[in-house]
Amino acid sequence: MTAAPRTKSPRKHKTEALGVLLPGGGIKYATDHDRDTMKGVPTGTPIAMRPIGDRRNLKHHRKFWKLLELGFSYWEPDWTFVSDPEKWIAHEVAKTLAAQAGDPLLYDNITKLIADSVLQRVAAQRQRRFDAEAVKTTEAYLNHVMVKAGFYDLAANPDGGTLKQRWSIAFVNMSQEKFDKVYSGVAGVIWNETLQQHFADEYEMEQAVNRLMEY
Repeated sequence: MTAAPRTKSPRKHKTEALGVLLPGGGIKYATDHDRDTMKGVPTGTPIAMRPIGDRRNLKHHRKFWKLLELGFSYWEPDWTFVSDPEKWIAHEVAKTLAAQAGDPLLYDNITKLIADSVLQRVAAQRQRRFDAEAVKTTEAYLNHVMVKAGFYDLAANPDGGTLKQRWSIAFVNMSQEKFDKVYSGVAGVIWNETLQQHFADEYEMEQAVNRLMEY
């Protein structure tokens, strides 16, 4: 599987929980994620409910979350404490200093080493304050695989630069046709990045997802 090419998508991020209306007015949540979403809503909070009809396949939506659950269970994040733009800035400053000094060898001999040393100190400081378990969440994993599959928009960062914001997969924001592409692209990322090390082929991975659907 390969990631689908990125196209523009509307992004109306809002809290959404999906479920099926039961006789008597009860609700069966579509996924564990939907149940957990509602657990975070304080008792007495007004909520809005509306039928969604057949805009999206609810079973396919559940399968997407089970795919994420399977991938997440094997995910070992590769945390990066210094971004590529930060590295670029540090070395551009180092090169500029060497150029201003009129010494073409100054960058290779001195200022490059200084830039690397500063970046290493920044990374070490951030790593000491970092709690991997606190930030290894299903939501973080969803953001990771969506962005890596190319399903994101760029937004301005208030501190400078840009941020990659994943598309919303809420029913109100995404058609079934577009969701099919998201599922395929995300499945490709999860397979290539993690699950190919644990399953013989993608068919076996799909079978594992289907077994999770039984619970």
